[in-house]
Amino acid sequence: MPERQPLRVIVTRPAGQAAPWVQALQAQGFDAQSFPLIEIRPALQSAALHALHLRMAQQTAWDVCMWVSANAVSYFYQQNRPLAQWNVAQEATNLIVHDSLQHPAHMRHWATGPGTVAALQAQGVPLGRIDAPDAQAAQWDAQALWQQVAGQVHAGSRVLIVRGVDVGTPSASRDWLAQQVRAAGAEVEYAEVYERHAPHFSAAQAAWARAGAQDGSVWVFSSSQALTHLPDVAALGANWSQARCVATHERIAQAARAQGFGVVCTSRPSTRDVVQSIKSMA
Repeated sequence: MPERQPLRVIVTRPAGQAAPWVQALQAQGFDAQSFPLIEIRPALQSAALHALHLRMAQQTAWDVCMWVSANAVSYFYQQNRPLAQWNVAQEATNLIVHDSLQHPAHMRHWATGPGTVAALQAQGVPLGRIDAPDAQAAQWDAQALWQQVAGQVHAGSRVLIVRGVDVGTPSASRDWLAQQVRAAGAEVEYAEVYERHAPHFSAAQAAWARAGAQDGSVWVFSSSQALTHLPDVAALGANWSQARCVATHERIAQAARAQGFGVVCTSRPSTRDVVQSIKSMA
């Protein structure tokens, strides 16, 4: 009998974030391949953004900074390297005076998941100043984060949300968190430091994507935005009724069903849970 070919798994995360997922899936014996359906670009520099950096460095403008993703952290600090160095210096100072009751309060940093937490730590933000959903939470999203941090917000609080922007497509989840903050009487400002774009693929790559709708491959989606880009990438005529996918949030799963995917499995957004979901479909 011919040897059974490994199941092909198509990872749609942005190019800079796909590698750990591809490697984890390959280690489990899958033919995992990256097919990024979101292209990340830095937002254009502006005088307003420069002023934002100065206010951020002073740590006096906001009580809370909410980072929507690891990309938000990376692109903000890429445009302001001195601030990362300032964080490291402050952490070194805090280690000396940590037990002093006179140690001043600092701005809290909110993160929706462990990737964002790790990105903040890499920039020198102390773990003790970061709030995020529990690692065992059913989802790492704005709703789970709000359960952890709602008690920090009160009338007069100032919250900065550092995020990316989709062309003509605001993020309902991130708007949801801003609504909760405002309902608590706090002020919300936005800093858009990166942009999400639809990728550009060749005709051969588009044909490869169409084949992935019919050949039993399992697609992995960690963003609803990736699904909105799929029709443009695969071109007209693609039939997704036989296609299978794993979505890392029920909102993403709903978008996959709306796109026409015949089999949709929802998973927690960890590689371990994604692997188990794919194995259940194999």
